[in-house]
Amino acid sequence: MRSTIISLFSLLLLLSCKKTPSLYLPALFSDNMVLQRNASVQFWGVAGQNTEVLISTPWGNHKGKTDDSGKWQIGFSTPNENPSFNIDVCTSNECIKINNVVLGEVWLASGQSNMEMPLKGWPPGDTIINSTNEIAQAGNYKLHFFSVERDLSNLPLDDVNGKWLLSDSINAPNFSATAYFFAKELFQELDVPIGIIDSSWGGTPVESWTGINALRETKLYDEKLANFSGFDEKLVDFEQWLAPLTYFPMPDADSTHEDWKELSFNDKDYANEAFNDSNWFDIKFPGNFNDVFGETIVNDFDGVVWVRKSFYLDHLEDAYFLDLGLVDDMDFTYINGVFVGSSFEAESFREKRYEIPAGLLKKGENVIAIRLIDTMGPARVWSPISIKSNTVDINLEGLWKVIPSAELYENNFYRLDANYVKTTDRPGFIKVTPFTPTVLYNAMIHPLVPFTIKGAIWYQGESNVGFEDEYERTFQAMIEGWRKQWKYEFPFYFVQIAPFDYENGLSAALRNAQYKSTASSKTGIVSTLDLGNVENIHPANKMDVGKRLANLALGNDYGLGGKLRASKPTSVMQKINKLIVQFDCQDGGSVSVKPIPTEIEISADNITYYPAKVIADGCRIIVSSSKVSNPKYVRHAWSDIGTGSIVNEEGEAICTFLLTTEIDKKI
Repeated sequence: MRSTIISLFSLLLLLSCKKTPSLYLPALFSDNMVLQRNASVQFWGVAGQNTEVLISTPWGNHKGKTDDSGKWQIGFSTPNENPSFNIDVCTSNECIKINNVVLGEVWLASGQSNMEMPLKGWPPGDTIINSTNEIAQAGNYKLHFFSVERDLSNLPLDDVNGKWLLSDSINAPNFSATAYFFAKELFQELDVPIGIIDSSWGGTPVESWTGINALRETKLYDEKLANFSGFDEKLVDFEQWLAPLTYFPMPDADSTHEDWKELSFNDKDYANEAFNDSNWFDIKFPGNFNDVFGETIVNDFDGVVWVRKSFYLDHLEDAYFLDLGLVDDMDFTYINGVFVGSSFEAESFREKRYEIPAGLLKKGENVIAIRLIDTMGPARVWSPISIKSNTVDINLEGLWKVIPSAELYENNFYRLDANYVKTTDRPGFIKVTPFTPTVLYNAMIHPLVPFTIKGAIWYQGESNVGFEDEYERTFQAMIEGWRKQWKYEFPFYFVQIAPFDYENGLSAALRNAQYKSTASSKTGIVSTLDLGNVENIHPANKMDVGKRLANLALGNDYGLGGKLRASKPTSVMQKINKLIVQFDCQDGGSVSVKPIPTEIEISADNITYYPAKVIADGCRIIVSSSKVSNPKYVRHAWSDIGTGSIVNEEGEAICTFLLTTEIDKKI
């Protein structure tokens, strides 16, 4: 009998100690939240297995039940308006109260640094026009902000870190300036609370914000995506491969050019003219330097590599120099063992010319050696790569010898020697960085689904300059991928990146890829040609950017007249020796050209362009040139620093574009 009593007591104790899963709500469902008015909204979370969940709102109760895994989702409709209220989410033994909920308009803002840039700016270099005054008045508008904290994941997550904050002089300074001005304009026109969810991260490419299924449809990232299969096992293999190596921390943010140049990886001999590189791997330049392990395909290499190449001179000139294109991230260049130049930070992302000291070159064979360092994301060298004098032009593009000397992983450099690289197989592990495809979508967008939003605004593209073809396909796939996840076609408005002196001439093509992405339904583009600063990639005028985005929403989605202004061309046709370009004017709007429209050019072959004679006629322009008898192409603002020659009736620049028509389309 005694043993039976003890057994029963033990059982009761175990049952009382067994922890029932607690009711859980994602961070979006918290105090000060905004729910989309006049919509079907979704709540979701976790509770005990097969548990009843009740959501109480001022306009009714809404019931649901968890599944076998404890997850639940409950949808219900919202009215047009209701004063600030509370929502109770309850199970039979637990409740969560959400305070100060409002009905209004909810928008998602995303992108890279120009979306992330806060209302207070990043002084002293990156400022926001009228920031002090805007911050002082921020409490006058019914705006609610939710900033998603930075995070990465190789798999889709269920929640984010963040909280809803009210607009005031304390909270507004740290919120996205572009999103703030967008929301402020909506509030002033609609007089309803505006909720903005900001999920952005500076310096990130479009593929990081795109879900895996959408990326697969592009067929551009198959090798990288394949590496997600067996990710955990590959991580173990990769860390075991690193384990025998000596490592030390990456230099901090305050490190100088010289600090990076003098990093010691026992590799300085690689610069010497007489060094024997015959057993190194081969690599083609211009191009990326991810695959620096021979036949082992490495989709994401960060670290230090050396490349070498011989070139020959038949005779000597008085002065020689090396032309080198954009380098991501930095280079330290040697000729015949002597340091001749390097580029660091912003200077790396421009074409450069290094003078070669007199007497350094010789008749016959000479050797160029470059130490390349990449700390995150793409690792690439662009053209040109050539040795020049007044009469000599030696193209160095083609095959080079290459060997990695250090791998960067989790902020540590692991020293590699050639023997280790040649005798061991580096696992094909894909690192999770902000540049890794899908990882920002997984961590910072997927957890927001299916929170009901009215639409999305986007400001990104600078990190994809130079890859316009991939961008066009990926960006459109990203838009459609998001919509598939939300299961409805919400409007998507985006900013064409501003002029900036990249010194590589590649950004106009990226802008054109953005323009071409307006082919996707329910999209819109705003130009910043007239708002940029060619010396600063972060333009200070975010107010007009936000207003232009808001005007697209106000005109298209809220039916307000007089808000939609021409921003892009809609067609081009040929008439004898002229091209006629039509624009997207609304309500009798028109376009005009600047007194000297130097940034409008036409061509017969898309190779040689000539400045066009331009006549503005209502909502179209007619372009021609005496040098082009059979024009087929017309382009606008086709340079890194173009500010545009075509404006709408409000004086806002029309976006960068390149249009083509065929001869059989004459009218």
